[in-house]
Amino acid sequence: MTAVDALIWLATVAAPLGGLAALLLGTQRLYGRRRFVVGTALLGAIAFVPALLLEGFLQRWQGLDKVAGTLDAVTLIYLFVVVAPLEQGLKVAAVAPMARLRTVDEPFDGLVYAAAAALGFVSAHNAMYLWGRPLSSIDVVRAALAVPAHLFFASLWGYALGRERKRPLGGRRFNAAWLAAMLLNGAYDYIVFACRPVALFIAAPMLLGVGFVTFLAARDLLRRSASPHSSQRRERRFLPHISPPSLGTMREALRRTERPLMLSWIAFGALVTVGVMTTTLALAVALGHRFGVDFAAVDRGDASTAAAAPLLLLVAAAIAAFPFAGYLVARASSTGSVLEPAASAALAILGSLVLLGLAAPVAVVFATALAPIAFSLACAGAWIGTTR
Repeated sequence: MTAVDALIWLATVAAPLGGLAALLLGTQRLYGRRRFVVGTALLGAIAFVPALLLEGFLQRWQGLDKVAGTLDAVTLIYLFVVVAPLEQGLKVAAVAPMARLRTVDEPFDGLVYAAAAALGFVSAHNAMYLWGRPLSSIDVVRAALAVPAHLFFASLWGYALGRERKRPLGGRRFNAAWLAAMLLNGAYDYIVFACRPVALFIAAPMLLGVGFVTFLAARDLLRRSASPHSSQRRERRFLPHISPPSLGTMREALRRTERPLMLSWIAFGALVTVGVMTTTLALAVALGHRFGVDFAAVDRGDASTAAAAPLLLLVAAAIAAFPFAGYLVARASSTGSVLEPAASAALAILGSLVLLGLAAPVAVVFATALAPIAFSLACAGAWIGTTR
């Protein structure tokens, strides 16, 4: 390992520790539980050791390699059935002592402890992943993306931990959040490690979407603090100058209004969504051919911008269809709720996943990773349509 490689290794290991330091500054001002947060981060780092040993044993035993860049069903099953549940389960185990000691006094504590465990885990992960190998740009990007990925995925069940303080581990909300984090973790690992390097471009919008959900979850937990005045003060310190709709407002928009559920508009809206998505994809292909974009570069596995350009163009076109379709369905149905447009978007996404599963099963992983973003954008478009 050269001096430059050593500096890069140190930076990737120190990045999660920097995030932990920022977390400590915030938690010290808010709750004064520095030792608990540090202890959880240390447990998170220690929890990576059994994951490393077990994954290494299974990879040697079965000849698996999750970073081989091969698109096969065995690697897919290994990542979803072994790696993702193991990593998320060990992070929960790192938080379990604090939950059992009843140190989760405030709603925001659950998110703090989950984030601390994730940052400790990913710091150890990056240290072992990059140690002793000639570093390439792909390895560095993978290590850099791992920091927000582990943080955001753990924050999903950390939010549930803060909401269910009386039954912190094993509640219905916690189990659902942990399952979602596990599935996203498996999809992320498959996209970033098992696929070709060009697939890294898909991980960025996926992490942005999960990060936005984490942001909304943090705002919601801050609002649930014991004192309204302290809640407002905490929110200003942690999340200043940004005021998107809260999770409560979004849940209210998804509830049924006085009008009965319009099943016909759900079915029609799904067809509209598919039609708009087909149109945007066709326009993207036409635009790509107009400017000489080589779509066959994706199949050839080129690791250059020649393969990244068509992939980004198609992904952007598919995602851009959902807010526009949600807006159209909301305006056409004249409903005061986002429920019908959201259900139609979910139906269109489900249909797309089924068709992709029949045509190209590997593509289902990519579609699953982008599905939450598409659904959120459809709801946002419908929100605009209902308020105009």
